[in-house]
Amino acid sequence: MKLKTYFPDNSNNFSQFTQLKDHQLKIKLLKYQFTFLILLWFFSPVYCQYKILEKEGVVEKIQQTIDSIYNLNFDAADVIIADLEKKLGDYPGIFLLKAFYVNWKYRPIKKEHESYELFESYLNKGIEKGEATLNRNKSDVEAIFYLMACHAFLAELYVNNGQNFKALGEAQSAYKYIKIGFDHVEDNPEFYFSSGIYNYYREKYPEENPFYKSFIWFFRSGDKEAGLKMLKKGSLKAVYTKAECLTYLFHINLRYEDKPINAIYYSRLLKDKYPNNLHYVSNFIENSIRLEKYDELYPYIKQLLESEKKFYQYLGEIYYGIFLERTGENINEALEHLKIANKLGDQKEIRVPHYDSILFLELGLIHKKLGNEEQANNYFKKSIKSAEYIAYRTDAEEMLKN
Repeated sequence: MKLKTYFPDNSNNFSQFTQLKDHQLKIKLLKYQFTFLILLWFFSPVYCQYKILEKEGVVEKIQQTIDSIYNLNFDAADVIIADLEKKLGDYPGIFLLKAFYVNWKYRPIKKEHESYELFESYLNKGIEKGEATLNRNKSDVEAIFYLMACHAFLAELYVNNGQNFKALGEAQSAYKYIKIGFDHVEDNPEFYFSSGIYNYYREKYPEENPFYKSFIWFFRSGDKEAGLKMLKKGSLKAVYTKAECLTYLFHINLRYEDKPINAIYYSRLLKDKYPNNLHYVSNFIENSIRLEKYDELYPYIKQLLESEKKFYQYLGEIYYGIFLERTGENINEALEHLKIANKLGDQKEIRVPHYDSILFLELGLIHKKLGNEEQANNYFKKSIKSAEYIAYRTDAEEMLKN
């Protein structure tokens, strides 16, 4: 997500500005590691040496919880988490598991929604417990992990809600702990995810956002190809971070590398594995549209439209409008559905820049077909402004030139 910058009118402190900018990349990199952190710690062989998780049935129950959350089966997750609380008590890992639950149940989490305070409170409780443990033993790896994961989750929460300076503080706290995990790839295949993500984004993000090139010298160098290879290895060798490796192989191939033919393998695999997860359903639809493959899309679009969550209705209206226009159906009906999506974004504060870029591009295309050149160009400009990825921005730029 692009960060807004804000300084009071009486502040012209450039050093303060550059301090924010040089940590925005850090926050961006952090955003792709949160689910991994929870999964890795609960399920890695190292963690399972802790006696508290060697209690009968605990590890299996945690795995069942994670699978239930991924498939949006929150009723099942509620029952298992309640049982885990009885067995583990006031254990810091429970707070991370609850945060993971809230993240998937209410995403995207907005400050105006009650889930924001709930999510924040679980993470702050995890930090409190982790700091207490670390005060007793400065080299406690378990405490270091919990502090890393909780601070990283908070950085994501704050940056997604435009709270840049709060995000900066959390990113600073988390990054020093994240670096500790860089040297453990060979020890545990689960680490292929975090190392792959870092290697890729350390190089790719400043390529797409040249402004940041001046501010990343203090990061260790990355390697895009090595990063993708690590993610592929993780998708084959890892057990508990497999889904995240697959997710970012989809995300990178479609949105950064502009290779939808490569991405479709991963988006289809995830959609089939977690059919109730509308995030993965939406990814598959977006991928198919980039491939201009529309034949099987309507049932999946219908899933989004019928969702109780306004966010997925917003996506469903976008994709249904595109579907109607691209398949030669009623262009005016397509336009109406896109207008509904636009209104949903305004009324429910659920806009996401990436999806807005898709919405505005399609509105521009339809208005161009209808001969409304001025309106079309205005929407193309809005699409360019919203676009988070060069591949999507280029589509609107080309239309604006024609």
